[in-house]
Amino acid sequence: MDQDLGTRKTILETALRFFSRLGFESTSVLTIVSEAGVTKPALYYYFGSKDALLAAIVADYGLPLLELTGKAAKYEHDLVMNLSNLFREILNFAAAQPDYFRLLVSLYSGAPETAGYEPGNGIRKRLLVILERLFEEAAADHGNMKNRQKTYAETFFGLVQTWALLFINREVKLTAESQHRIIHQYLHGIFS
Repeated sequence: MDQDLGTRKTILETALRFFSRLGFESTSVLTIVSEAGVTKPALYYYFGSKDALLAAIVADYGLPLLELTGKAAKYEHDLVMNLSNLFREILNFAAAQPDYFRLLVSLYSGAPETAGYEPGNGIRKRLLVILERLFEEAAADHGNMKNRQKTYAETFFGLVQTWALLFINREVKLTAESQHRIIHQYLHGIFS
């Protein structure tokens, strides 16, 4: 049983690395199995297809992202704290799982008819539901926010995604102070 889990994990990690760097469409099953040191039948035994392998990667690696986002978005009547925590947690996740984060963004940024769009967009939609709920709850404390939770969720997610990509691609360094400034600049737009 442990060997089964080890083989599954090896296939997942190898596929993630190639999907992230070469793209889903450009990565062949042969490339994955050769690098993972397994056979094609082994890959199909665990996942059934290349599409199912991608769906497993998105789900397995996406669950911790959803969990940490849900925890950080639990509204405590301090929106600055919530958004700061969300920014930091998602940034930390992206830094710990850069291949997954890049892959996820590429999937839901792709054309809807591509094979990876639905799995990637499914995680994106679930993250947005969490953020929308936060902004809906915060609207009770901040009257000028009412009925804008979808817009706020989308723009905040876009902001975090952009900074996380810049950070993991080593284009920027983000200190606690710079993160604080980014959040306050975003909040200035909400509260004005």
